[in-house]
Amino acid sequence: MNNKLEDRRIRKTKQALKNSLAALLEKKDIRDISVQELASHADLNRTTFYLHYKDIYDLQQQIENEAAKKINDILEEYVPLQNHEQIYLLLTKFLTCIQEDVDLHHIILGKNKNQVFLREICRSVETHCIKSWMDAFNIQGEEEKLDYFGGFIIQGFMAVIVKWVEFGMKEPPEQMARMMGDMGLYGIRFLEQ
Repeated sequence: MNNKLEDRRIRKTKQALKNSLAALLEKKDIRDISVQELASHADLNRTTFYLHYKDIYDLQQQIENEAAKKINDILEEYVPLQNHEQIYLLLTKFLTCIQEDVDLHHIILGKNKNQVFLREICRSVETHCIKSWMDAFNIQGEEEKLDYFGGFIIQGFMAVIVKWVEFGMKEPPEQMARMMGDMGLYGIRFLEQ
């Protein structure tokens, strides 16, 4: 029983630190955030912070690792994409995750996001999708063309997601997923629908 209580306390402490980092990143760059400021914002002391993390960058890295795992788990669940409906399901799951997970939202789309991490995530998603397209369409020898297409689609999707967040995520994830899927599948013709 004591271990469960301790685990719950540790999870709660780590979540408070993550939430505080996300909030502070909306106001300033990570290099301008001190451990003291972060701990105070989380209503904890510095010693508690150092029980779990080496420094602010270690906390950021752990949040990014968790975000990457969530994204990879979603990709593993739906890739290879075997039909259009799976595309909509994958996008819905991803958008729901962004809407519900403040850490993921701020790390990927926040004002002071880590651009290197964002590029790595986009590249990981592209790699999964390219492999799926190669399998689905039995494509050989067109890796460069698929690389261009993957960059076009994934960067386009990221731009739409950024706009969705900027507009306050008013549309439900299912509606946005359908729109993004249609954009990817039909290009400019999606406007005719």
